[in-house]
Amino acid sequence: MALPSSSGWHLISELPADRKDGRRMLLWEEDQPVIGRWDPDRENWEDPESMQIFEGISCWADIHPPH
Repeated sequence: MALPSSSGWHLISELPADRKDGRRMLLWEEDQPVIGRWDPDRENWEDPESMQIFEGISCWADIHPPH
């Protein structure tokens, strides 16, 4: 998957360790964007509302507030 540097999307393999602090992030799961967070106890990405584990996360982007 080619990611333009200006898109804000990054490969999940490039995720800095400080992003696994429970913050909500924009994630790409298989074929759609989702909001998720890292769960250190389950060592996986989850939906912060349903607590369901996401499968197939390939990319991430920070969520920025409107300017």
